Amino acid sequence: MTLHILFQDKFSLPFYHFVKEEVNLHEQQFLFIAEKHSNLIPSDNLFYLRLPIRKNILYNLKLFYQLCFNAKHIILHGDLILQFFLVFPFFIRKCSWLIYGQELYSLKTEKGRKAWVKKFVLSRVKNHITHIKGDSDLANMLLKSKANFVYSPMYLSNVVDTSQFKPTMISEKNKLKLLVGNSTDPTNNHKAIFEKILKYSEDIEVIYCPLSYGIYQDYKDQIKALGHEMFGSKFVPVENFMSFEEYRTFLMSIDIAIFNHNRQEAMGVTLTLMSLGKIIYMNSHTTSFESFTARGGEVYDIALIDQEGLKIDRSVDQNADFLKKNYSKEVYKETLITISKLR
Repeated sequence: MTLHILFQDKFSLPFYHFVKEEVNLHEQQFLFIAEKHSNLIPSDNLFYLRLPIRKNILYNLKLFYQLCFNAKHIILHGDLILQFFLVFPFFIRKCSWLIYGQELYSLKTEKGRKAWVKKFVLSRVKNHITHIKGDSDLANMLLKSKANFVYSPMYLSNVVDTSQFKPTMISEKNKLKLLVGNSTDPTNNHKAIFEKILKYSEDIEVIYCPLSYGIYQDYKDQIKALGHEMFGSKFVPVENFMSFEEYRTFLMSIDIAIFNHNRQEAMGVTLTLMSLGKIIYMNSHTTSFESFTARGGEVYDIALIDQEGLKIDRSVDQNADFLKKNYSKEVYKETLITISKLR
């Protein structure tokens, strides 16, 4: 039996349905850290911790113990309820860690008891599950651990098809439509991007800036004000959530996407843009940039904008094969089957 410990969100719910219905993996249990979801039919493989966790601690610890005791393998989706493993540390040896990304960077900044708990548990897991090997390497370095790297696209948001792959020819464009950043998280470093592209303003028709996702309202307000100040009506903040199909259609209209995150982030939108044949600039000092380019993906160093401008064609022809080999639904299914056999 494999036990998944995960938060209930837009990534984990499709994952649950895919594992249960499309891959049809048996002996999988799911422990959600959330209220019961009205759209999930109760079943013998679906469990919830009672919230708030501390007020229901005895029930929660008992359920946690029973599920972990019966499991042959435990998959931690992110860094949830790690404190429970201090009560039952003998379960850590059963664990694999599905790395989201933000946990790695909090390891550098967090201090005190919370940081100690995180390091105690995550330094002892057997496997790292991720599609970015650099994240596994970074985790082992930060934690002084020796966990195995296990490849998987992880979630359906990282699974793409290339049926609409059509490279964008910048040389044929009069004016360019840009996508800048993906959220309100300050790690987007929007200001640095704005400063890079300001001198090419005459080449730009519109700058779309997604600001619907994230919790940093003050930063969002700052970026909106700065964007309007620097680019006027060319700057268009995207503040409403779209369905996946709506967002994909929106991304088809983009000529160039520019991301300046200082860590691995925005993988779903990056992979979708790649599947559409779009030109993508990224921070070359991130594990995601290193991982893509090492495997043959064609993304470009954001520093090239300073050197050569925006109105230049970039090769993305290899991206169709790169995505088929690494991020297709068939590959995803194969990796989930492999993960189900980990012990």
